[in-house]
This record gives sequence, structure tokens and C-alpha cells, in this order.
Amino acid sequence: MRKFTLLLIGLVFTMQLSAQDSPKTFEFNFYPSIHFGFFSPEDVNQYIADDLSSYTVTFGTTDLIMNFNIGAGLGFRFLNLVEIQPQVEYSIAPKVISGANSYSYSKFSGGMMANFMIPIAPNRKSSIIVGGGMFYNTMSFEEYSGSSMNPRVQAGLSLNNNRFNPQIIFAYDLAKATVDEAEYFELDYSSFRIGVNLNF
Repeated sequence: MRKFTLLLIGLVFTMQLSAQDSPKTFEFNFYPSIHFGFFSPEDVNQYIADDLSSYTVTFGTTDLIMNFNIGAGLGFRFLNLVEIQPQVEYSIAPKVISGANSYSYSKFSGGMMANFMIPIAPNRKSSIIVGGGMFYNTMSFEEYSGSSMNPRVQAGLSLNNNRFNPQIIFAYDLAKATVDEAEYFELDYSSFRIGVNLNF
């Protein structure tokens, strides 16, 4: 009887540990995001260069080369292997030319990403992320504006999946639109991005 009791206690204890170590079937997270993008919007940069043609630039460049992105999203995660992320974000690329003009190129985006999570730690606590999705982008610069549906691909690292979960993201965001009123002018916000999603 004593052996049976010890065996039963050991079995219950083992099952309890297994339950604690197993990933949850479903998890829901909210996350803010901060990203930086590097790009080269050809028509926008040419517009700025033409607008400043009467000035002499002695230092730096008139080109926009970097944008800043803030956003928020929701994470629907299954077994720490698949994640769906609806999200919205605002991007801005400001340019201030000392003694002349200032410019601002902005983008508002909404869409959804789907990620596959490749475990690299016991119990899937950390993973490599590979994903892609579609975003509706609305871009504006000076008197020009345009919208389009565009893809985004990303890869990165998801740390500490089961608790506070930062995700380091590297992405390529394809975002282009032709201005309806001026089809010769292309609003190109395509950029390589790096940033972090902070899942709570």
C-alpha cells in the first residue's frame, strides 16, 4: 500500500510539472511597437531638392533617409507556434532645413501579420519569428496623397514567450502609391525596418 501511495504521489507530481511546462493552447497579448525605417523615396526627395535649388547645402543632404514608426497591436497566439497580429501604426519622416523650409512625409497603416514561431529554447519559451502580411497604407507629403494595399515580410526573435515578451523585429515594408491627381508622382514609403514589439 505504501509503494502504491508513493507511486500515486509521484505520478500526480509529474503530471503537475508537465502541465506547468507545457505552453498554453491560446494566449492573447496587447503590444505597443516602436520601429525605425530606412528608405529612399525618389520622387519625394526630388521634390525637396527642386524646392531648395536656390539654396546652397553646405552640410548633410536634403534627402529623406529615415522614418520613425509607433504603433499598437493585438497578438493571438496558438501553442507558441503560430501568431496572428492585427495592428495599426503611424510613420513620419521629418526634414528641417536650417534657414529654409521644413517637410514632413507621413504614413498611416492598418493590417495584419501572420507569424510562424520556430522554438529555440525548452518549452518554446523563445522563438525565431518568420512572418508576412498585408497592410493598407495612406501616405501624404505636401499637397500629394495616396493609398494602396501592400505586403510586408518580417523575421526576428521572440524572447520569453510565456511572460512579458519583447519581440525584436527586422522587416521589409513595401508601401507605394500613385497620386490620383498627379500620376507622375509616386509616394514610395518602402523601407527596411528594425524595432521592437512589447507584448504584455
